Amino acid sequence: MTSFAFILGSAPLWIASGAGAEARRILGTVVIVGMLAATMYRHFHYPLTFYLVEKFYDALQPEA
Repeated sequence: MTSFAFILGSAPLWIASGAGAEARRILGTVVIVGMLAATMYRHFHYPLTFYLVEKFYDALQPEA
C-alpha cells in the first residue's frame, strides 16, 4: 500500500510540463519504474523463496 502511494505521489513528476519538465519526466520515470520493479520483485520473490526453503527443510526431516 505504501509503495503504491509513493508511486502515485511521484506521478506529477512524470506528467510535468513547463520549465524543466524534461528533467522531471526523466526523474519521474526512473522513480516510478524502479518502485514498480521493486514492488513486483518483493511480491513474487519472497513467497517463492519461503516456499523453496520450506520444501528443502521438509526434505531434510527424517520420516517418523
